[in-house]
Order: sequence, then C-alpha cells, then structure tokens
Amino acid sequence: MSGENKIDTVDIESAGDMASAIPEVNEALTELRQQGLTVRVHSAQDNTWHVADGGLYSGYVVSEDELIELRRAKKLNIRGIKELG
Repeated sequence: MSGENKIDTVDIESAGDMASAIPEVNEALTELRQQGLTVRVHSAQDNTWHVADGGLYSGYVVSEDELIELRRAKKLNIRGIKELG
C-alpha cells in the first residue's frame, strides 16, 4: 500500500470551539456563550477569538488580553467588544 495518500480530517465545529490554556479566558468565553453569542477560534497562533451576535460572516475579532480586560471591567458583552473598535 505504499504510495497512497493519507488524508487527515478535522472536525471544524470542535476546532472552532477550542478552549484557551488560560482559565480566566475560558471563563470569559463561557460568559459570552451564556449570553447567546457565538465564539470561535480566529487564530490559535495569535490567541484571538471571533465573537458574533448573528450571522456567520459578521462579528468581531478579540484577543485573549482584551477578553480578560473586558471581564475585569465588567464590560464583557457584545457592546464592550464593539467599543474596542
């Protein structure tokens, strides 16, 4: 069977819902999901998340540092994320 190509598949839904290595970020992600927002990994390399309040192609990219900052300021919601600009 040499010469066969092996194809690895990734479950996009599971990959998109990955958790952070930082517990405080995971708590922030959970809070956003409890608010009914869609939260997915934007870039695992850059530690950024895509947060949407609707369609697949709308939303905002936010860093883990920004999530922590918003949570500590008690502004962790779609409005707080929008204000980041």
